[in-house]
Amino acid sequence: MSHFVPLATMPDLPQQGGRLVVVDDQWIGLFKTDEGLFAIDAMCPHAGANLAKGGICDGVVSCPVHLWRFRLSDGKYLDADAERFNVKTYVVRTDDDQILVELPAVPSTVRLI
Repeated sequence: MSHFVPLATMPDLPQQGGRLVVVDDQWIGLFKTDEGLFAIDAMCPHAGANLAKGGICDGVVSCPVHLWRFRLSDGKYLDADAERFNVKTYVVRTDDDQILVELPAVPSTVRLI
């Protein structure tokens, strides 16, 4: 059974860009863009960089280290046809200013970085 867990508030996010949330041991990037709010695994599958620090353009985040690109809406790796590099996405909803992310279980710890 999944749970919608509050991970941040709208004022916690930059106007255009991402923030890292460490949920137990999982890195989740929360992103605010013109297209909406998104949550993806924030550890780049290539070298482990923090995708939440990456640049955002047209619904795509670029890894800050080697510039690998991932679509925020579905986590698809865009630089090659290599599904193994896709990143997980999470369902996001808001309740007033709270940003809630659907997780498989209620976490023990949530840290906004």
